Order: sequence, then structure tokens, then C-alpha cells
Amino acid sequence: MNNIVIFFILFQDATKKLARDAFCSWVRAYTAHRGELKKIFMVKKLHLGHVARSFGLKEQPSLVGRSHQVQLKKRKKEQKREQPAKRRKLPSKK
Repeated sequence: MNNIVIFFILFQDATKKLARDAFCSWVRAYTAHRGELKKIFMVKKLHLGHVARSFGLKEQPSLVGRSHQVQLKKRKKEQKREQPAKRRKLPSKK
């Protein structure tokens, strides 16, 4: 069953993005446990490869985060290009 989900996600860009976002959100939520629960939910002992596989991701978790950050950087660059360039005002000599 898991292979069918992975195959479906692999060839659908929209579902791949949703799976990546869900994985990242899940890891953030898992690490956010406080106090006594930290002893139960130990992130360092968690095998993130298995967790990623459960979300239908075939990639390593480090690659998932990296590709997400690359996409964010591209969006920021595109937004900067769309905005008109700001010109510095030179101090006037008196």
C-alpha cells in the first residue's frame, strides 16, 4: 500500500508539495513538546527516513528541507526583481 502512495505522490507535483509541507509541519510539532513529554518524544532517537516514508516521500528528510528552502529563496529573489529598485539619496553639498 505504501508503494502505491509513494508512486502517486512521486508523479503529482501538487501532492508532493503537500506531502513535504505535512512532513515539515509534523517534525516541527513533534519537536515542540515541552517538559515531561520531552522524555517520551525524543527527536534525536526518531528515524526521520521512516517518518518521511510514511508521508509518501522517497527523498531523504534533509533533501526535503533543503529543496523547500531553495524554493523560498527563489521566491524572494523574484519578488525583489519585481519591485522597483530603490535609489539612494546623496547628501547635498552646501
